[in-house]
Parts: sequence; C-alpha cells; structure tokens
Amino acid sequence: MGGSVGLKGTDGKLLEEAMKKGARPVAPTRARRFLKRLSKMGFDEVIVSAAGVMGCNYLKNLCSLRYTCLRIPLTDKTTSRDTKEVCRMFVNEGIRLIVFVGGDGTARDVLDAVGKSVPILGVPAGVKMYSGVFAASPEAAADIVMNYVKGNASIEVAEVADADENAISRGVLRVRIYGYAQTPFIEGLLVPSKEFASGSAEEKLEVAEFFVRDVMEDDALYILGPGSTIKAIADVLRIDKTLLGVDAVYGKRLVGKDLGEKELLDILGKYRKRYIVVTVIGKQGYIFGRGNQQISPRVIRRVGVENIYVVATRSKLASIKRLLVDTGDPELDRELSGYIRVIVGYNEEKVMPVVPASSPEYL
Repeated sequence: MGGSVGLKGTDGKLLEEAMKKGARPVAPTRARRFLKRLSKMGFDEVIVSAAGVMGCNYLKNLCSLRYTCLRIPLTDKTTSRDTKEVCRMFVNEGIRLIVFVGGDGTARDVLDAVGKSVPILGVPAGVKMYSGVFAASPEAAADIVMNYVKGNASIEVAEVADADENAISRGVLRVRIYGYAQTPFIEGLLVPSKEFASGSAEEKLEVAEFFVRDVMEDDALYILGPGSTIKAIADVLRIDKTLLGVDAVYGKRLVGKDLGEKELLDILGKYRKRYIVVTVIGKQGYIFGRGNQQISPRVIRRVGVENIYVVATRSKLASIKRLLVDTGDPELDRELSGYIRVIVGYNEEKVMPVVPASSPEYL
C-alpha cells in the first residue's frame, strides 16, 4: 500500500501511516488478476483458501474455480499473525503449494510459518520485492502454478530477503538474506532476486553528466525516480535527492523531495513541459512497477508516455534482454510497450524492447 504515497513499505506501523496518507490497497486487484488468469486457463485443482479478505472474497465470483475456505476468525485488518496461522493450517491440510499476494514482509511471514516444508510463490503486490520467490506479474504467477500442477516446473531454492525498514526510510538501502524457501521455477516467469551492483561510479557519472549537460532543458520539470544512477544525476546537479524516493527538478533545481502520487500530480499542474526519468531495476529489468509506484498510471498519463527517459549503465544492461513494466494498469502497460532508447553513456544509447510483465509476449 505504501508505494503510491512515497513510503518504502508498509510493515509494522508504516501501514497506519500509509492509510493516513490515503494509500489504496494493491493486493485485492493483484489477487483478482491472478485468479482470473487461473480461471481462464482452466485450472481444475481444488484451491484451499483463507477466509474473507485473505482469499475467499476474491474466489466467490469465479464460479469456474473449485475452492474451500479455512474457517478461522478474521477481521478486515489482518496481521502477520493471521498470515502465519493460515499458512500453518495449509501445511496441516497437506497442500502442495502456497501462493501469497504481497511483498517481502509477507514472504518472511510465510517462510516463518512453513520453512521448507512446502514450496511458496509470491504474486507481486509490495513496494520493494527483493526476494527471489516472486513471479513477474499476477498472470505469470498463474502460469507458474499451471505448470507446477502439470509437473512441468522444477523446484528451486530461492532467497527471501529482509530489508531494514528504518534504514530505508532514511534513504539507505540495507538488505540481508532472511532465509531460503522452496519455490516452483519456470525460466523467465520467476523474477530473480535483485542484484544490487548497478555499474561502476564512473559509468554512472558518465550517464549523469551527459544527461545534465546535453539532455536536460532549463524550462522543463523532471520527475526523478529512485536508484543510484539517477542519484548520480542529482549529484551532478548538486541537489539533495533521495536515493529511494521520487523527487522533482525544475531549472536544474530541486522543487519537490520524496514525493507521493498526490504531490506529483499537484506539482505537475504547475508546469507546462514535463518529463519522467527512471532507471532499470537490477537484473529484473523493471522500469515501472517496482520501487517507484509513486510514479503511478495517473502520473505517467499526465506526463505522457512519449516524455519518459530511461537511463542505465552499460554493465546493468549487459545481462538484460528486455525491460518490463507492471504499473497495475494493463492498458497503460500496453501503451508503454514497444521499444525505448536507454541512455547508457556520453552520446550513447541502447534500444531496448519494453514488454508488459502480464502480456502474452512475455508469458
């Protein structure tokens, strides 16, 4: 929930802060997309689900799926304790696979409850998903499940990552491996854990200096996404940008810091010429939908898909074949697809295909 309002997660007390800022739940929409894809593919296994808002609310309108609900007391405001209790009940029921909707915090809760006794698979709905148990999209998760029940998916060991929420709130990326889980694996559909090496400081400086001196216009607003390559742009400008937040620059000066979706929409209304600048997330290849949810579909549409810059180092792109988008708006994801020029150095660009993580082309 925290992404659109500029929070770096919603674990613990951050959930209350996100709700106060007007954040909207992401998991219900992602759950419905996952189940709709399963239904469309003719999934005929029995789904054992948590009751109410933890699962069965989303299954009851899909008459083609067979399911049963675990009856435990739940409120509309569930906690990690509920997640762990339900997962332990799943194990006792002898289920073959646990699919959860959430981010790294939920992945940790599931791992705490089941260990390596049963494979787990994440439908991405968090702000910062550093763990290696997440599918590329809800639709990709459904495809993995279908392959798993047919015996076409291997079982791999993947890391579950634990991010330091306090450090992240201060703009410091501190992540450790929390543990290891079994997860069904299909090449290309399961997202690898984030690779934090993003190129040398010299590469980032080359990209940044070229962008500032040869690309940026003095009379335009630039929405700068998170990431160390974009932080290098801010360093060249000598402005105090947040490493993991979204900031705004006009006339090469900072005019908005660590902005959420609402603040971005407000500031966009003050300027006629607007651009978005994002980078590529590690070896995952995402440019929208991971760690920069503040740059929401509404923000992107206001700026225009034609006014997006992508910057990255040559090293980061060396192992990436395509860029992914997963904004939460499938229609916008299709509009963003095609090819885009990625600035990788002084007067140097690399043309990369952009594919929706939920599209048939990717799946």
